[in-house]
Amino acid sequence: MRFTATLAERTTSSYLLKITNKSGKPCKVLDYPIVTFGDLDGAATERTETHPGTDIRLAPGESAYAGLMGGTNDGSGRTVDSIAMTMNTASDLEQVPLRASTPGLYVSSRNSVTAWVSNAEDALSL
Repeated sequence: MRFTATLAERTTSSYLLKITNKSGKPCKVLDYPIVTFGDLDGAATERTETHPGTDIRLAPGESAYAGLMGGTNDGSGRTVDSIAMTMNTASDLEQVPLRASTPGLYVSSRNSVTAWVSNAEDALSL
């Protein structure tokens, strides 16, 4: 898998998360990404109202998207320069967190992540 995080909304530090199947075999993306912030403890809250109710099958070369919603800097959180993502999975295989650069991402209790969807527009509009 290849993982990227692209700044989608500067004022709220919201990012479009994208994973791409780089293997030669199909795979399934389940539920929500598990997103952690730099060296901070904890993970983004799942936005349960955004769950589409289906797992996404990715053929080789296909991508899935999620939205990492941030918040304005109100002084109650911290700034990090990277995030790590692991995936919910039905297998017992050990996962190595995939990392992406997120310069100046403000982390507070308002950070949340949407479920995986098959297109970028839906990931940011949920």
